[in-house]
Amino acid sequence: MKQVIVKYSFILFTVFLTLTACVKDMEIDIPDTHREIVVACLFNPQDKWELTLSETKLLVEDEDIFIDDASVEITSETGENITLTYSGENGLYISDEYPESGRNYTLKVNIPGHKEITAKSKVPNFVKATVPDFEIKWIKYLYPNNLMDYDAFPLEVNFGETIQEARFLFRAQNFDPRYGYNRYMLTSESLEKLEQEGLPGNASKELLRFVDQWQISQREFDKILFDFVGDFNLRQRLLSLLHKEIKQKSVPTRENEAFRSTVCFGNDFWLNNISYDVTTVIGEGENIGSANLLYANANLKYSMENSQKRNVEFWLEITQGSKDYIDYYRSYILQVSQRINPYSEPVIVHTNLKNATGIFAGYNRQMVLLFTY
Repeated sequence: MKQVIVKYSFILFTVFLTLTACVKDMEIDIPDTHREIVVACLFNPQDKWELTLSETKLLVEDEDIFIDDASVEITSETGENITLTYSGENGLYISDEYPESGRNYTLKVNIPGHKEITAKSKVPNFVKATVPDFEIKWIKYLYPNNLMDYDAFPLEVNFGETIQEARFLFRAQNFDPRYGYNRYMLTSESLEKLEQEGLPGNASKELLRFVDQWQISQREFDKILFDFVGDFNLRQRLLSLLHKEIKQKSVPTRENEAFRSTVCFGNDFWLNNISYDVTTVIGEGENIGSANLLYANANLKYSMENSQKRNVEFWLEITQGSKDYIDYYRSYILQVSQRINPYSEPVIVHTNLKNATGIFAGYNRQMVLLFTY
């Protein structure tokens, strides 16, 4: 029996060597495909006009390719011309003027060597939404797209009128005043200290994008170390040094990015979540007067059951979008969700631009404070 085991062990070892010898490196020439212009402009009445211009890039390219020599003009339906000027960085074109609700806008972008880029969109007329008084009654909701159950409570949104063509996007948010007003910065000198401690080059390159700029969350820096530093001990040492070196300050204003998304589901015939996404509810319907949602937050349920108040604010973000805005987000969420499925067909994200890709679409956004706990 001992000889048989030795014999089979030798055969397996030989097969292993043979298989590994069959692995060869192949050089694949990636064809030089035509680059597309990418336009990103989602506009609303609360923010000044902003538009970003860039080019598509190859899979082997890391750096974004921004465009800084374009002529950007937006014309309203009343004939008003709005010129966006280059800000000087990251392909961003800006104006001191604001979009207006209910008004159609036409975009024209001219770039040397390219055809004129055009698109049309509007900001929908504002519809004020309210959430009537409610009692939190926890239920278990089984989300059929991922077969996981969530602790949630029903929530109703009233629009105060019947909307003939309702297009909405809902997200549950929370804001913690202890952290939401904080800003964080990593200086170039601190980055050098991390490099001296063994920070890998790819991680340093990623951190360089945020150096000497105030960030809303410290997680921006932590995430890079978790993504690019594989050695556990090195990562822990770098994280400890990073937390010592990061500068911190408090500001009196809130930014949208300082809110944290929680889970939200549609609970109405005209609402749905897309694929595996559990944070965004999208709805399109006719003659709509209200929306029923399921607001989910396991930490909140635990805190309430144990009477542990954390002074955290819980909000509902309600976005009324143009058709292009809703189509863009629906296809974008679906594309991102399908990346984990090797058998799915490619999903093309919706665009309304001629001679380019990207999006030019208007929306109205409002935040409703539900309660503080």
